[in-house]
Amino acid sequence: MVKKKFFLKSLLAIGSLLLLFSFCSRLKYDILPDADAVYHSVVIKVNVKINTNPPRKRQNFKIVLKYDDSRDKMLFLSPLNQVYGQLFIKNETALLINTKRKKYWKGDFNRLIDEIWALDFTYAQFKELILTGRIPQNKVKESGFRVSLEKEKGSERPERIKIDHRDITIKLRISNRRTGKGIIRFSHRLKKVKKSTIEEILE
Repeated sequence: MVKKKFFLKSLLAIGSLLLLFSFCSRLKYDILPDADAVYHSVVIKVNVKINTNPPRKRQNFKIVLKYDDSRDKMLFLSPLNQVYGQLFIKNETALLINTKRKKYWKGDFNRLIDEIWALDFTYAQFKELILTGRIPQNKVKESGFRVSLEKEKGSERPERIKIDHRDITIKLRISNRRTGKGIIRFSHRLKKVKKSTIEEILE
């Protein structure tokens, strides 16, 4: 599929993703005791604005990112903290589950973020931007998008990140950084869930 043709859908894909995940089964996670294991948690408030004429409606939601040494997990939440979807990431492989439609997609994270926001990031680069504020200058130069950030008071870590790319502005506010002891175990089901294309899940 030609990227130009799919671009406008990509700009609003996160909003569509949240709607598609409405009324999905409750996502639960447990912290299993382990004195030698450490997990981390961070909350990301997301605001997406489509800069068209007339302007499109803004999209506001939250991402709760939890990660340890082996795998990363994301929860997508509404402004009222209702869980809409789940995303599992190991290395650069993403597993996106739509429990309402009983479908899932598994593939490269770079493909996912390209379809959602038309950005060219690996997961390692996206995560490092969120956690440390390091901007992948080579990607910025190659792709032509702009990244600016504000740091936490008295810290080098980013508190606000702004990404401008073509007709889309993405604002991220990072908060609630936490570290704890134990192993995160998320419940997810793939039984009777059919494999799907990323276009079908985000359409």
